[in-house]
Amino acid sequence: MTLVVGVIGSPQAGGRTRVAVDAVLHGAAKNADTQVLELADTDIADVVGAMGEADAVVFGSPTYRADIAAGLKGLLDATPRGAAYESGDPLRGTVCATVLTGASDHHFLAVEKVRGILGGFFGVQLLSPGLYLPSAAFVDEGRALTDDAQQLAELHGRALVELTSAVRSSTWLRELRPLI
Repeated sequence: MTLVVGVIGSPQAGGRTRVAVDAVLHGAAKNADTQVLELADTDIADVVGAMGEADAVVFGSPTYRADIAAGLKGLLDATPRGAAYESGDPLRGTVCATVLTGASDHHFLAVEKVRGILGGFFGVQLLSPGLYLPSAAFVDEGRALTDDAQQLAELHGRALVELTSAVRSSTWLRELRPLI
């Protein structure tokens, strides 16, 4: 069965980003096993190991000044990508999705920055478009999504599993690597 791992880059466990990633994973769980790791309380080496076991990874982060959280940036900096001086490339052949949360709509461009790192630097296959959920997409003091946002997040989860199946069945897509 497909394994989808959600990695949450928030500086504190729980919160709106966890709610958003959980909604994506809920959509994926109809056809996949899921696991959640929060960088706030998980060792980076354990997260890198889990990404290596995953068929798909959902990267979640709050946005600060149109950028991802330092914890997620630190994870990406620590993740090997198969260079001659590195051991391993846990994201090779992996499908990824991005879920960012922010206070207002104007932070949505951070989605493209992290997608650029994942697609260009790591050479992963990305679910498009990235998902950005501003504070207006949350209810119950950030503990739940609006119905529309929940449906959209679950759709992303189902589409992620479908894209993962397509990539797994393709020799060529699995073999793509970063150019440099």
